[in-house]
Amino acid sequence: MNRKRVFFKKLFKGGSLLLIAPLGLVLFSCQNSQEPKYQTSQKLEKINQTQPLGEKEKEKLLSLVKAILPQSWEILDIYKVPSEEKFLKKYLLKVYSQYEHAILYRFLWLTDDGKLLFPTAYGVEGNKVSLILPAKEKEYPLENLRWVLDIERIAIMGNLPITLTEGKNIVYLVWNPYCKVCFQRWKEIIQTARENNISIKLIPYHNIYYPLDNLYMIIYLLWKAQNEGLYAVLDKYYSSAKSFEEFIKKLKEDTFASFSQIPKDTYNALGYSIQQINKILSQAKIFVVPTTVKVVHTNPTVGLAEGYVYVGLIKLK
Repeated sequence: MNRKRVFFKKLFKGGSLLLIAPLGLVLFSCQNSQEPKYQTSQKLEKINQTQPLGEKEKEKLLSLVKAILPQSWEILDIYKVPSEEKFLKKYLLKVYSQYEHAILYRFLWLTDDGKLLFPTAYGVEGNKVSLILPAKEKEYPLENLRWVLDIERIAIMGNLPITLTEGKNIVYLVWNPYCKVCFQRWKEIIQTARENNISIKLIPYHNIYYPLDNLYMIIYLLWKAQNEGLYAVLDKYYSSAKSFEEFIKKLKEDTFASFSQIPKDTYNALGYSIQQINKILSQAKIFVVPTTVKVVHTNPTVGLAEGYVYVGLIKLK
């Protein structure tokens, strides 16, 4: 079984290290990999040797990137730059982050068959930048998924209703309301789970790169699900909306109309649990929504859990 892999960026500024969350879905298939290869530092001006970008090519790239950017990022421009890899076209994305109140640059590559690939990392220090090129392919063994046991413990202690469907085989889906793919594939997910005896467990995820209303909507949905069940609550919104935009709008309206009804203790408990889950996901290097986690073996007594992680897609089978 192969694993899809996500890449993230490290931004060095003023001698300090700041982890920047990835852009969401990664659509590049990696079957084999080796340790990332760093390039010699170069001046940012030299790397930013832009080449003419056709309107159709620019429009296509922007549509791909917009679908996976954090809501707080505004695309300012996109440039074509010389690529170190012959089989990949390379681009430089310029975005404005509302949270940092700063302009960020992000490199990305495009394969010949139109798949999008983000770099493992790149560092910026002053006017110099160090690139990390995409990793090459590798066969992945079973992974240590001990962290899912911690999330189960938090769910029990915090009364988090995370079970979406019942089944023999367990699949965890890292999710939040801004997961457009989760909305688009809702019916397919439920049908596949029922046909294959899969228990889907949703891991709620929020970090600072999502709008604050994302956290409020998660808390609202979990609060409702404590009494009505997670599937009943989510199906109401996912199945009734004709588009992702309609889904978000309706959910926001209901969230802020009903938020005052959530007991203070419940609100604090849910918020604290989500914060703890975010820490666990960060330590496990899970930064992307959606991420599918397939558990193969578990032994809670000795704290053992093994399986596979598919980043940037939903893979239940």
